[in-house]
Amino acid sequence: MDLDREEQFDLLTAAVIGMALGAGIALLLRRGPEGVRPITPVMHGVGRGARMAGVAGLTGAHWAGEALEPAAKWTRKRAKRGARWARDHGEEIAERLPDLEDVTDGVREYMDAAREAINDTVESEIKGLRKAIRRQRKRVGI
Repeated sequence: MDLDREEQFDLLTAAVIGMALGAGIALLLRRGPEGVRPITPVMHGVGRGARMAGVAGLTGAHWAGEALEPAAKWTRKRAKRGARWARDHGEEIAERLPDLEDVTDGVREYMDAAREAINDTVESEIKGLRKAIRRQRKRVGI
């Protein structure tokens, strides 16, 4: 009985919140005595703010592009040096890499473990649902 009563209070609360939101939206969107909607000045302010934010963002992007040019040169130089090193030491790097079969076996084991964990979880959830259904049937008398 307490659960039914709590559900009724939840439904009543949701209805009151919905009515309050609906009334607030209706008041914002209605036309006032001057024929203007009360939300119109807010929307104009939002548009003005968005326009200012766009201009500021564009200015910042221009500034960042100019400021990053020296960093881009530095990065290119280091990238070329790294590429040369990788080219010269490619065989050593390739020897350090694990075999494709080892990687495949590792991934297969991981996937099998994940599949088993998922199956166990789903199985326990199904058992729980079946028990809940049985309890509800007993309560109702089916």
